[in-house]
This record gives sequence, structure tokens and C-alpha cells, in this order.
Amino acid sequence: MPCPDPRVIVEALALGVVGDRQRGLALLQPIVAEGPAEAYTVLVGLAETASKRSRMAYPPGTLFGCEVDSPDGSGSASVDVLPPPRRFAAQFITAIANRDQDMARALFRAVAEPSDRYGTADLPEAIGAVYAMAVETCRAVVAEAAREQGR
Repeated sequence: MPCPDPRVIVEALALGVVGDRQRGLALLQPIVAEGPAEAYTVLVGLAETASKRSRMAYPPGTLFGCEVDSPDGSGSASVDVLPPPRRFAAQFITAIANRDQDMARALFRAVAEPSDRYGTADLPEAIGAVYAMAVETCRAVVAEAAREQGR
């Protein structure tokens, strides 16, 4: 499997953290455009980032689920209430956090194949959603580090 330069992904995330998500995604575009294997690799790197804090908070072997608040705020809901890109992101990140590569690949194929075949925006939107979640994780890590330095 190809391995894109991790510095590009880190730079893209850093741009997202400072509020320039479009430029961050634009940095990832040439890698993703190389093909499905490269796109999958980028998604895995972003999902690893997005799930890092959760994975570090629990012992190895912990199984994670997708907890979704209901749209009306009355409790939990099915992941199916999420818009497709966010649903993909939640499910893909959970699969990666659970080390379930078979599920992660199946989710990727379900989005990538129609996108390739019919030229839909499904894959770019899915990548954008996973990227957004990874950026939010990075923001939380940066904020936590800033609080610790302020002590």
C-alpha cells in the first residue's frame, strides 16, 4: 500500500486547526487524485488522528461505537440520521479505532466506487467529513496542551 508523506497530512491538519480548512484539503487533493489506494491511505491517517484521544483513553482491545445525539436532543439516535458524509466519517473512524480493516475497506469501497464510476462528490465529501473530525481532535489536543502550559 502506498504511503503518502505524513508531513503533508500534518500540514493539512495544522491548516485546519488555524481555520484554513480549504487550503488543508487542497494539500491532500494531489495525494487522493493518485488513486483509490492513496485516498484510502489518507483517510486512514485522518481517522487515526480523529480517534487518537479515544484510543489513548481506553485500554487496547476496547471496542468503540458510534454514539449520535438525536436531532431533537431527546437522546441517542441511529447513525442513519446523519447526512451521508458525516455518517461515513463516524462509521469509518469507528472502524479504524476498532482496528476493523475489513469494515473500513468496505465502507471506503461503498463510497469510492460510485464516486469513481459516476463522478459523484461522495468521496470528496466523505474525505472532507473525516478531515473535519480529525481537525477537531487536533484542536482539542492543542487547547489541552495550551491549558497545561498555562499551569
